[in-house]
Parts: sequence; C-alpha cells; structure tokens
Amino acid sequence: MNLKEWAAVIRRRLWIIVLTTVLLAVLGGLYSSQPEVPLYSSSARIMIPAATPEQLSTIKVFIREPVVLERVIKESGIPRSAGGLRNQISVGSVDNSIITIISVVDPDPAVAPQIVNAVVRVFTEEVSKRMGFNGISVLTAAVESPNPAPINPPSNRALIAGIIAGLVIGLGLALLLESLDDTLRSERELERILGVDSLGVVPKLQRKDSLGNSRRKNEYVRGEAIGS
Repeated sequence: MNLKEWAAVIRRRLWIIVLTTVLLAVLGGLYSSQPEVPLYSSSARIMIPAATPEQLSTIKVFIREPVVLERVIKESGIPRSAGGLRNQISVGSVDNSIITIISVVDPDPAVAPQIVNAVVRVFTEEVSKRMGFNGISVLTAAVESPNPAPINPPSNRALIAGIIAGLVIGLGLALLLESLDDTLRSERELERILGVDSLGVVPKLQRKDSLGNSRRKNEYVRGEAIGS
C-alpha cells in the first residue's frame, strides 16, 4: 500500500480509530482520577567493609531477612508483617562500592525514617551476633523531612497511555477490516486482480429530473448547446 491508499483507508475507517481512541482515553482518564495513597521515601547510607564481593552480597541480603524484620516490628511496634515490611525496604549500592543505601517507602512520612533507622540498628547487631561481622558504620542516618513530598504525585500518564493505545489499536482494527473487505473501490484494484488493463470507465448515472431527462451539464454538439 502506498501513501494514498493508506490515507484512503484511514479516511474510510476514521470512525473506528476515533471511537477506539475516545474509549481508551476515557478509561485512562477514569483510572488517573482515582485517588491514590501518597507514598514517602526515606533512606540511610551505611558502609560495609566486606573482604570480598561475595561477603558483601551475603551481608546485604541479610538486611531483609525475617530475623531482622521481625525484631524491627517487635521493637518499634509497627503494625506490619515481616513480608509486608520486606516489600517496603529496598537495598542498593553506590556505584558498586561498599557504600550501601537502605530505603523505605511508607504512607506516613514520619514513620519511614523511623523504620530505616530501626532496620540499620537491628541489622548491625544481628550481623555481628550471627555472622561475627563488625565494622559497619552509618554514614547518613534517615531524618524526617520538614516538607515531605510524595514519590507518586498525581499524573496523567494513564490518560496519555490510553490515547496512544487507542490510536494504535484503532489503526490496527482499521487495517484488519480493510484487509478482510473484498470490495473493489478503484480501477487499479480491478487491474491487479484480473491481470489486464482497463479500456474505459463507465460513468456513474446521474439522477433524472421530473421529466425523465438526465440532468447534465451543457454539452456542445456541432456548435449547439444541448441540455440545461
């Protein structure tokens, strides 16, 4: 299909594209308008002077182990399960170094730093007791922000995604229906199917007037005007 044929298909099936786009845009707008619980993040930086990368990886995994999380829940009195608290905690490294970032996401901006500091404290003690590893130092403790900002502010991403998806799906449906339609709409399609060149085109008959005569424009035959 060349560009003209593509344009003709879009023009004929434009209602499908518009309908699909509007439908998905409305769904995306409704999803975006739903109230979402704001989440706040807090983090602390610690240094783990491990001897080998394998030891460092093992110690970092220990941060989110139940033995640490259950003690944090018990001592802090936070109404969480070990699995729920585990999903709130993320552990990362700074440029693959021994500096480790422990982050917590929570709906309460005041509780998030409390959980982070409790995890760091309990983790340090449990690693020393169970693995005999000492030397972990806190570089930056988590503090409560005076002006906390949620990490998931309201956005129109669902609406934009709905519009884009509607355009893509609508265009795909239009092309699919066009490929299933066997109607011949042009002289070129007829020549392609029959494999022969056309010799002429039969014009479309115009509507007749009340006197039974075809309405046609002025024609000149032998210098005389015929028709109205």
